[in-house]
Amino acid sequence: MKQYNLKAEKRKLSFGELTVIALGERGRGRYETLIPRQSDIADGDFVIPVPTKSGKVKIIKGGGKPGWIARVSCAGCYTRGTVGSAFVHKKDEKKIKVLASGNGAEGDAGRIGYWEDFILQIEDNTLLRVKPHGGYKTPAYFIFFSEDKALEMSRDELFIWADAYAADDYSLDGEVFLKIERIH
Repeated sequence: MKQYNLKAEKRKLSFGELTVIALGERGRGRYETLIPRQSDIADGDFVIPVPTKSGKVKIIKGGGKPGWIARVSCAGCYTRGTVGSAFVHKKDEKKIKVLASGNGAEGDAGRIGYWEDFILQIEDNTLLRVKPHGGYKTPAYFIFFSEDKALEMSRDELFIWADAYAADDYSLDGEVFLKIERIH
């Protein structure tokens, strides 16, 4: 599968150093999930998710299967009372699977505002809407995962793209996006 935004970091843990994708944050009102990732994965490499002994997921090199493994972070900027969330177009509801999630938050108790962070398995030709936390300061954007690339678009660009390429596939009238729910 192709990869999107799977940047990793080295973390020192009690048993040694590990390459991980860190979702969310640690602390009160927050939930951090560490996803082990093979350390020698380059940007253009294909990846696959594999289950760990505990039933979670890790990311390793492999396979040229269709689809995407994507990190979708809804982090934005500090603004009281805002929530950063991700949504999938109704037409594509069955084309995504949440592999892991976490969340970050603002304020000492994590109650001022929060944002979600996901690792998703996505089939080709799927449309997502991402609304970063931050209210009016951070506009929503859209990601279309095609067979060969991930297109990030503003709202205005989305309508032009839909008219030019999506034709009747995507209705953009009314409530057409469904919230992606976290798992823990």
